[in-house]
Amino acid sequence: MAVTFSNLHTESGLKALNDFLSGKSYISGNKLTKDDIKVYAAVLKNPGDSFPNVSQWYNSVSSQLAASFPGKAVGVGFGGKAAPAESAKAE
Repeated sequence: MAVTFSNLHTESGLKALNDFLSGKSYISGNKLTKDDIKVYAAVLKNPGDSFPNVSQWYNSVSSQLAASFPGKAVGVGFGGKAAPAESAKAE
């Protein structure tokens, strides 16, 4: 069964994700999956102490991504403050 998260750039969206992650390490199952990567991209930044489950999950995903893709991204930049498009699909 698929889970849906909305507005992960807002407090209400982060609260829903925080509640979902209570007692879990990852979005789907017990290891990093494409589901985590898709949600990670929508969160935008680590929300900190206000949402401890999201913060712990975010740090875990960040750490695994850094280990898999060392170095700094230098070929892409972003401008503006728009939220990610809801219609973007991860493969």
